[in-house]
Amino acid sequence: MNAHGVSNKLIAPLTEEQLPGKERFKACVLSFFDGMHHHHQQLLAHGSNLCDADRSKLLVIMAHTENTPTYTPGRQEVLLTPGERIQMLLGMGYEHVLPWAVPHHHQGAAHIDWPAGAAIMDEKTDKLVPGADIWTNPHFKRLVEQTRKQQPGLTQKTDNSFFGQTSHEHEMITNMIASGEVAATMEKLGYAYPLGGHVVEGNKIGRTLGYPTANLRVAHVDKVIPGQGVYVALVQVEGHWHQAMVNIGIRPTLDMENVTIEANLFNFNKDIYGQWITIGFLSRIRDEMRFSSLAALKNQLDRDRENAKDVLRQLVPQTTTGDFVTAAIKWS
Repeated sequence: MNAHGVSNKLIAPLTEEQLPGKERFKACVLSFFDGMHHHHQQLLAHGSNLCDADRSKLLVIMAHTENTPTYTPGRQEVLLTPGERIQMLLGMGYEHVLPWAVPHHHQGAAHIDWPAGAAIMDEKTDKLVPGADIWTNPHFKRLVEQTRKQQPGLTQKTDNSFFGQTSHEHEMITNMIASGEVAATMEKLGYAYPLGGHVVEGNKIGRTLGYPTANLRVAHVDKVIPGQGVYVALVQVEGHWHQAMVNIGIRPTLDMENVTIEANLFNFNKDIYGQWITIGFLSRIRDEMRFSSLAALKNQLDRDRENAKDVLRQLVPQTTTGDFVTAAIKWS
C-alpha cells in the first residue's frame, strides 16, 4: 500500500464473461477517463458515494477508441492510452474495470459494440452514471435513444448528474504538454506524463559523445507528444525506473529533419533494442539548440546532465523503490 492507501498490485481488466454472476453493482460509472483529470475524479467520487465508499460495489466502464496504425484527420489526440487508463484505475483501488471500445467521432453511424450491452447493464447495476464526455459522444446519444425503447428500466436508473456539463481540461492539458509544460502538467494531474513504445536503432552519434540513447518509437499513434526540447525524466525498463534526460526534436546540429525521441539513461549500459520502455516526463530543461560543433554539443550535454540531476534530487528522492511512479503515474 502507498501513502494514499492504494494498492500497488495491478490486475487485468474485466471481460463481459467475468462479470460476477449473481452479484449486482450498486453503481456503474462510464467515461473515457482520458487524462484522469478533475472531472474524472469527480465522477469516480460520485460513483463511490453511491456505493457508500465501497469500491468493490462500483463497476467502472472505461470507454476508448481503438488504436489504428495510421493517423486519421479528425481523430482526437489522447493523453493516456487505454492500457494506461486501466492501470491507473486499478492502481487507485477500483477492482472492477471493464473496457468499452467505441467508434471514433468521425465514423458516422458505425455499429456500437458494447462489451456489456444495455440489457446486461440493466441486470447488473442499480445506477448508471455517464460522465460529461460520454453524454456528448454521438454514438452514446444513439445508444440512449435505442435504450429508451428496448431497456426502459436502464433509462430510469440513469443518473443525469453530469449531463450538460462541459470541461476544457482535456484541451488545456493537451496544449500544456504540446508546449513542453510537463512540470505544470504533473502538478495539475498528479502524475508524470507517460510515453511508451519500443526502442529502435538510431544513428548512434550520441554514443560517440558519451551519451548513448534509447530511441523511442511511440506505440500509440494518437498520443500527445511533448514539444521539442530537452527534458528530465524517469524511464521504465523491465519494470525498473531509471533517471534520465530526454531530447525531443530534429537534432539541428546533425542536420536531421525527422523528429526523434531519445532518452539517455544515467548509469545504464544494457542493450535494449526492441524492448518496451515508458518515459515519465518530469520537467523541461531547455529548448532544442543548434551548436557549431559536436564538441560544443557535448559540453551542453554535460551541463544538461548536471541540471537534470539537480532536478531529480529535488523531485525523486528514491527512484529505485518503485514507490514514486507506477505505470508512469506519480502517487507521492
